[in-house]
Amino acid sequence: MDREEIITKITEELNVCEEYLKREARLDFVLRILEDLMDEIQEAKKKNILLGELEERARILYHRASTLVALIEQGVKK
Repeated sequence: MDREEIITKITEELNVCEEYLKREARLDFVLRILEDLMDEIQEAKKKNILLGELEERARILYHRASTLVALIEQGVKK
């Protein structure tokens, strides 16, 4: 995969995750996608493909999703 294909793929998957997060739906699925994306970003970095903005966006979305999961779990336990 070349740089442009990697960027396109990651961007599309981040957009999907963002949409699910807006609806607070399928959060476990979103976390799994984001974990896979973080692995792909690390592999790209090993190939000297810099994805700074996309990496930051993936991390922010991951933290948002994990926070939502924690809040939902707290609400369920109460």
